[in-house]
Amino acid sequence: MRKWLVCLIGLGMLSGGAVYSAQAQRLVGEASPAGVRGRATVSEAINRTQATNPVRDLQVYLFETASVKPFEDLQRKCRRAMAQPKADADYTYRLCEAALAEAVQLIPTLPAVATAKTGADGAFSFDHLAPGKLYHVIGVKSGEDGSPIVIVVKTARLRPGQQVVVELSENAPWTGPAIE
Repeated sequence: MRKWLVCLIGLGMLSGGAVYSAQAQRLVGEASPAGVRGRATVSEAINRTQATNPVRDLQVYLFETASVKPFEDLQRKCRRAMAQPKADADYTYRLCEAALAEAVQLIPTLPAVATAKTGADGAFSFDHLAPGKLYHVIGVKSGEDGSPIVIVVKTARLRPGQQVVVELSENAPWTGPAIE
């Protein structure tokens, strides 16, 4: 009888240890940080040849979705103006240019999770991100050496340990739909 009791206690401890181990493994997996990396480019036609070049010195911001509401309001303002069936083209252009200039000033003031600057190859990366969240990646460059640039990409909800690769294209309109 005593052997039987010792055997049952041993089995109980083993099964408890296995359950604990599985739960610990699941929790560690959930805590594994995610990451977002990518490259900023611009496509240009030069002498009938299409070339894709990196965008250097682009300030890239990473935001949680709730933080970019003021920016999304500027996007909607421009989209609504462009969607008017009999919109005055000059008015719409001026309104969207003003909204773009406002966006360039606004983005650096919003609470970012992280920031990076693209190098000579246009690359950037954000590591150690909390999984289970949606993020907005927004690249901004003031118009000091040309037109201002605002490039937007929205990630899908990041899974634990996931490394997402995004492409920021200067050719994509800042008011365009978020890419997922």
